[in-house]
Amino acid sequence: MMTPSTRNESEASDANLPAPRHSIVFSTMVAFVIIICVTLVSMIGGLHMADSLEGDAGAINQAGSLRMQAYRLALIADQDPTTLEHKLQAMDATLGSASIEAALLRHDGSGLRQLHTQALEQWQQTMRPLLQTPAGAAAFRAEVPQFVAQLDQFVQTLQESSEKNLEIIRALQVGTLFVTVLIAFLLIFALNNKLVTPLRQLTAMARQISRGNFTGQVSVAGDTELSMLARTLNQMNQELASLYAEMESKVDEKTAALTRSNATLQLLFDSARLLYSRPDEPVLIMGRQLSKVRDILGCGPVSLCLNRVAEAGSHTAMTSTSLQPPAYCKLPDCQACPVNHKGAQLASGSLLISFDLRSGQTELGALRIEQPPGEPLEPWQTRLMITLADLYAACLILSDQGQQQARMALMEERAVIARELHDSLAQSLSAQKLQLARLKRQTAKGCAPAELTETMEEIERGLNAAYRQLRELLTTFRIKVNEPGLKPALQATVKEFGANSGVDIQMDYRLDHCPLTPNEEIHCLQIVREALSNVVKHAQAKSCALRLTQDKQGTIHVTVDDDGVGIAEAISPAGHYGVSILIERANSLNGTLTITPREVGGTRVYLRFPPDYRLLNLKQERTGS
Repeated sequence: MMTPSTRNESEASDANLPAPRHSIVFSTMVAFVIIICVTLVSMIGGLHMADSLEGDAGAINQAGSLRMQAYRLALIADQDPTTLEHKLQAMDATLGSASIEAALLRHDGSGLRQLHTQALEQWQQTMRPLLQTPAGAAAFRAEVPQFVAQLDQFVQTLQESSEKNLEIIRALQVGTLFVTVLIAFLLIFALNNKLVTPLRQLTAMARQISRGNFTGQVSVAGDTELSMLARTLNQMNQELASLYAEMESKVDEKTAALTRSNATLQLLFDSARLLYSRPDEPVLIMGRQLSKVRDILGCGPVSLCLNRVAEAGSHTAMTSTSLQPPAYCKLPDCQACPVNHKGAQLASGSLLISFDLRSGQTELGALRIEQPPGEPLEPWQTRLMITLADLYAACLILSDQGQQQARMALMEERAVIARELHDSLAQSLSAQKLQLARLKRQTAKGCAPAELTETMEEIERGLNAAYRQLRELLTTFRIKVNEPGLKPALQATVKEFGANSGVDIQMDYRLDHCPLTPNEEIHCLQIVREALSNVVKHAQAKSCALRLTQDKQGTIHVTVDDDGVGIAEAISPAGHYGVSILIERANSLNGTLTITPREVGGTRVYLRFPPDYRLLNLKQERTGS
């Protein structure tokens, strides 16, 4: 589509082209008009001459019959007067016939009328009176040769006049043919020089243009339509050559831009993939990417300077030429860095362009380019550096957050272990410490040996229970699972108790879409282990069913059913803290735990608690309609 400026330029160029002064079309039309006019004149003249010859043949016949009639009258001059009179009347009629009169009118200027008058006078004044006298036959016969000679001269003159008209018609036709052939030859010659040859040149030029060759030029002499067309095509060819060159230049620029964009996207993709696949080594990966960044940008050396998140000053600096600090780096004296000086110009004269690595208000470092003066970065180079700076900053933050999460997980795990020791072993040892103090008081008071023995037995049972709890805690903390989460730990627990006790333990786990905190997982695991331990040690059961489900309100239900001897009451005997610890664990989950006998025999341990993620005040986002 032509733009307004292009259209205006085209109209201006059309206005500058001179109008043809010698039109081929007009010349051809004139030639054809001349041919037509000459042909028409020839045809009209021929028709006129043909009209002038009309009746000449009849007049010649009539004139020729006069000679025969004269000889016939000479023969019958002395015969029957009636027949003679009839022949005389026929002779008079022939001499004054309409065809002869018409011929006289057509050939008025040829002397025919004078000859006709002489013959008529000869007939009327001399010959006819002789036939009307009885002795005039001989005289009539004497006059016949002279009369016939006059008639012959009349016929010959009429014939010559007719032949002259025929010659005029023939000359007119020959002239018309000559003029037509001459004009046609001149027209063909002119069309060949001014039309056919230029058209061949223009056609050849059009074929070159169709093949993308815009170097051809056509020269047509004269001021005709084809010469103007040739000049127009030459101008169009030059404009097409200019447009084609400009288009090729733009295509090359677009190709280069696409190539740069592809390389840029590939660099960003590779950087993101490497940084997110190996978050523990972001600095090393960034350093290895600096040379690729420089190659794609086509600029000066690229350097990376990193700061500690919670501390002032830089700790790492490297450049694309080597993974060493750049020459202008003054580590650890960051105040002497050229970046902190106005203009950021290096000793070599290059300008130092910096792109900050930021996460919110936190400065993480900077990407820097050493660029020669007077050569600013192009917009795409600036965008690439800003994107890389944001990507590097995000990876550094993620790496720091990962380290923080690892620290938090370690601290939380230690807190869980401390809480487990406090809730089980510490309480048992504290009770035994009280029993030991009681034994000391009894000994100091000199109590009976039976009382002392009972106290020592209680201390022994308490120590055994504490030792059992210690072993259970060690077993719990040493559980090895291939995947994190509650389900693998429960599977390992079921496998452990089932293999050592001979009890058929079946597990129905339906919490795959229920995320639990580590604290909830530990308490659930410990409650299940304590319940399974009681089944193995006290229930005398053959089978046990473990079931974990979640209802529509999100509450988690944990049920342990066995087919053993059952339980009378859910109260721990003296020195045993199993049931109390289970209840304490359930309370720490904001839940409830019950131990009841089953109607079909055996015991049921039932735990229900709301998970922490369902306690959050979640609001569903509105979707735009």
